[in-house]
Amino acid sequence: MKKVNQTNSRWQGFLKSRLFSIFLHRPPSAVRRPPLIKIFLLLSLTLTLLRADDFFAVKERIIADSSFKLGFLYFAPLFYLENVGYTSNIYTYENEERPDWTADLGLGLRASAIVANRVILQAEDLPYYSFYLETKNQRSWSNRFEATAYSYIGPFNLKAGYAQNNLRRRPNLEFGRPFHYEDREWSGEIDIGLRRSLFLTAYAGFATQDYGIEPYLDGVNLAESLNRRQNTYGVRLNQKIFTGTIIYGQYEYNDYIFDFRSERDTHAQQLALGVEFPEIGILQGSFQIGLKRFEPSNPLFQRPQRPNGRGDVQIALMDRLRLSLFYELQTYFSYGASDLFYDNQSFGGGVEIYLTRFLKGGASFQEGRLKYYSFRDLALQRSDRLRQQRYYLAVPFFGNTALGLAYNVYRLSSDALDLDYTHSFWGGFISYEF
Repeated sequence: MKKVNQTNSRWQGFLKSRLFSIFLHRPPSAVRRPPLIKIFLLLSLTLTLLRADDFFAVKERIIADSSFKLGFLYFAPLFYLENVGYTSNIYTYENEERPDWTADLGLGLRASAIVANRVILQAEDLPYYSFYLETKNQRSWSNRFEATAYSYIGPFNLKAGYAQNNLRRRPNLEFGRPFHYEDREWSGEIDIGLRRSLFLTAYAGFATQDYGIEPYLDGVNLAESLNRRQNTYGVRLNQKIFTGTIIYGQYEYNDYIFDFRSERDTHAQQLALGVEFPEIGILQGSFQIGLKRFEPSNPLFQRPQRPNGRGDVQIALMDRLRLSLFYELQTYFSYGASDLFYDNQSFGGGVEIYLTRFLKGGASFQEGRLKYYSFRDLALQRSDRLRQQRYYLAVPFFGNTALGLAYNVYRLSSDALDLDYTHSFWGGFISYEF
């Protein structure tokens, strides 16, 4: 905020002049500037306002997804049902197997207010309970909360939000057992220009990530290794092509500031190109690919450049068949040592077919590598291989939701850790699409 408020007066004068010209189509000198309007417009421009969604597209989605309405308020229940079934092992990265019956069950609410066709306020809260039949010490409550505000002023689309998650996470990536994780983020975004042509997006986010203080593995304390603040600033140049498809170029700057391991403090810069497909059409989803450069504050650390990006694209063929493609190239800080980081390089695909109007089935696979490096010399420390398969059937449940039964197979192999094992899970789930 300080940097924004210190903008020189010449630039502020230019912005105010252009803004009044655009909205009122009159010369700046002929416009009278009531104090309240001046304050409101200045705040709209200078507040750090994530990609700002099209106000009217958000409005249509709220009306379509809501289950009931009370005046200008719209409500939609949220159901959460995952991992309901039997797993041959609740842990990964461990030779000892611990089978159990598990379930993640939750019920929440999304409330939205459309005010004077100019402002949208939305909040959703989803508490859920993780149940383990035998491993009772892993039972816990989790909660996801998010609040978002949308508005527009002429060619400006504005979005501001706050999110807070307090979760008991299941094993993923390098985490071999459940762990406690909490994050909070303030974010904002502004689109400048008309979305039917070329427009600019500026965004900022301020997040904290806190891990549980309880010992993890062999006395490892995740909080000491990974707790941090992350500040993000970015800009995107967008061009709309075809119907609803957007291509863009993006620059992003990140600050990683660790609570207990200041030697890990790092800046990062990223350049990327991406495509966003419309929500309705043969192609749906998005993908992005770019290059990210890390600049550690520690003079003993090198400055690596890593490929970075993510894609998740669905292809609708005829009315009954859908294909999907997925990839992820991301770099993460490891809890293993202060100089250790790892690249997640994964890709996959799937197929989904509607067997009847009331039954669909699908299968997917994912192949990935976790490659660990040291910031000191960028030498490869180890490489783990992850493979996952999923098979499922689903039927309509409530509204647009579907109730399904899935069978999952997970395999991990690591030469450095001398691990090569497979575990499976079968159980129920709810998805928000049928």
